[in-house]
Amino acid sequence: MTQPGYAHHIPQVADELEQLILREIAMRVRNNEQPYVLDLRCGEGRHSVTMASLGARVLAVDDPKQEARVRDLAQASACAEHVEFAPFAEIPKEGLPEGPFDLVFSHHGICLMPYPKARQSLRRILKSLRVGGKLYLSAYGLHSALGEGYADAEAPIEERFSELAPAIAKSYNIKGPLCLYSERNLVTLLFEAGGSVLRSFTTTHGTIKAVAVRM
Repeated sequence: MTQPGYAHHIPQVADELEQLILREIAMRVRNNEQPYVLDLRCGEGRHSVTMASLGARVLAVDDPKQEARVRDLAQASACAEHVEFAPFAEIPKEGLPEGPFDLVFSHHGICLMPYPKARQSLRRILKSLRVGGKLYLSAYGLHSALGEGYADAEAPIEERFSELAPAIAKSYNIKGPLCLYSERNLVTLLFEAGGSVLRSFTTTHGTIKAVAVRM
């Protein structure tokens, strides 16, 4: 039975990857657990609040300017006591000190750094998961609309990091260089970082998604 005070249903607006982590949270809550979740690059906190409303304890991490928005949204959704905020910083070598986490959710964050740095960061994130903990990861797709006119489209993944075509960047309001991924690239990244990939898929819009577990 769902614990009192928590949402009974997973919202239909959630995308495929969010649906997967919300189902995992709901299952754990039904088993009388309160999973500890890291929402990395949380933005305004929509994912964080949705996860907290299902019964998770969430650490939302992003630029300090997002803190007020995250806290306001958590307060409005009556789950402020289950959502904490931490400013984003370089992930320390020993892992994130607030862990260990049961689950990690990262929505496009790895695209904001070159592939070698993303691999290094994911190694540290995986170390901050409990053994058997899961990482839910998404990346902008090389073969999506974002890849049209992308300067590094033919570059090896280790060297791929450039700005989007100006018209595309303006249309999607994305600034700065990105590393775009194929599904194979993302699976390889997780393998090289020390994760065991449970599943991966490409959405109809070309976004890449994957779920990995810490062994």
